[in-house]
Amino acid sequence: MYTDVTAAVISINGKYLLTTRPEGKHLEGYWEFPGGKVKNGEQMGVSVKREIYEELGVFILPLDILFKIGHRYTDKSVRITFFRAVPENIKNFTPFPYEKQKIGFFHPAELKKLDIVPADKPLIQYLTLLINN
Repeated sequence: MYTDVTAAVISINGKYLLTTRPEGKHLEGYWEFPGGKVKNGEQMGVSVKREIYEELGVFILPLDILFKIGHRYTDKSVRITFFRAVPENIKNFTPFPYEKQKIGFFHPAELKKLDIVPADKPLIQYLTLLINN
C-alpha cells in the first residue's frame, strides 16, 4: 500500500528549493523537495499548495506535473507526484522553516552532493539530464 505524496519543484534564478526532513520524522536531516501527504479526497494540486504553505508559510502556483515515482522503504512505500511550481509573489517569497527544518537553494550540480532522501534521487537524475541537454 502506497501513501500518496506531493512535492514542489521550485526553481528561482537557476537554483532549486529544498528542505531537510524535520527532527523526529522518517529520514530526519535528509534533503528533499518540500511537500507531504495527500489528504483523503484532496486533489494533488491542492495538496502541494497546502503542504508548502503549512511547512514554509508561502503561497505557490503548481504549474504541471514534472515527475512521478513510487518508492519502497523498509517500513513504508510512497508514491510521489512532483509539481513544477512558482511562487505566487516572487518579491515576497521568503520561506520560513515552521517545522524547524533547514531551507536551501541549490544549483543543479550541488544537488548530487547533498544527502537526498532516496525517493527524490531519480528526480535529481532527471533534472540533471534536462539541464545538460
